[in-house]
Amino acid sequence: MASSMAIRSCMFALVVLAVVSQSHAQSTCNTTLLAAVQGIPQLSLLAAVINASGLANTVSMLDNVTVLAPDNNAFNGTNGLLQLLAANNQNLTTVTAPGANRAASILLYHIIPTPAFAANLTNGQVLPTNLGEDYTLTVVKTATQVTFVGAGSNATVTAADTRVCNSVVHIINRVLLPATTLTAIPVANTTAGSPGSPPTVNAPSPPGTNTSAASTLSTGSLMFGLSGAVAAALLM
Repeated sequence: MASSMAIRSCMFALVVLAVVSQSHAQSTCNTTLLAAVQGIPQLSLLAAVINASGLANTVSMLDNVTVLAPDNNAFNGTNGLLQLLAANNQNLTTVTAPGANRAASILLYHIIPTPAFAANLTNGQVLPTNLGEDYTLTVVKTATQVTFVGAGSNATVTAADTRVCNSVVHIINRVLLPATTLTAIPVANTTAGSPGSPPTVNAPSPPGTNTSAASTLSTGSLMFGLSGAVAAALLM
């Protein structure tokens, strides 16, 4: 009986140690996703857009998510988002203004509400995003790369699986767009709700309204991945 008691005591001690170790690991997570993004030089423009779009509190409070992080070249490089906005008489100020904050919606399209490590992604997998249930991403996975296919553009992972506490960050080479026109991207209201809560996303403009050349986002140059090879990969 003494031996049985000793075994039970040891088992209890091991369980306590496991719980304490797990609690200690969680308590020592002393960074946030926003701080992690701000600490990576090649994501400095992403950090600036997060702040400009009013999502700083939201991103700081996120946990247990996947962030697809466009690098600086995805914003200011050839066919980058800023260049596309300029070609359509738009800029970061106009797409983050109250009542027209589509930049926040674009960023929410880059957040998957669960951790998704590269090794666990499967070809043809459809992933939800924090923009809403109607805005998903499709995974195209080959032996050498992972590409996310969005409604208006595609992006390939250039650096995978950066762990930030309970979340994961994949750096990508393009900005993912949730629609092929600027007016079809819903406007986000980032002033409503408590700090850290997801912004309210308003319904997109009805088809056929305010679709002038100035409000149409030409995304053909961003659709770099939907070739026959990618289409074939989706069927693998």
